[in-house]
Amino acid sequence: MVAKRANAYLELTFPDTRVAGAVYRSLKPEEVLQRGARCETKIGRRKNVLCLEIEAEDTAALRAALNSFLRWASVARDMIKRGD
Repeated sequence: MVAKRANAYLELTFPDTRVAGAVYRSLKPEEVLQRGARCETKIGRRKNVLCLEIEAEDTAALRAALNSFLRWASVARDMIKRGD
């Protein structure tokens, strides 16, 4: 029996392009680090929207990757707010 892969696509909308760009730049290096793990991640940006696509071997790996990337995005956003 072949195991099904799990995937997710998220769009995170930020108040402006400056914040979206800063969060994008802070998460982009993680995209490369995830390769070879149980999941593969693609990160993109359209103006003030951060696009996150994750494909994982199973739902547990997908959940772990989603939790990590959402937490990192939240921390990056909060740090930018504190700097303003």
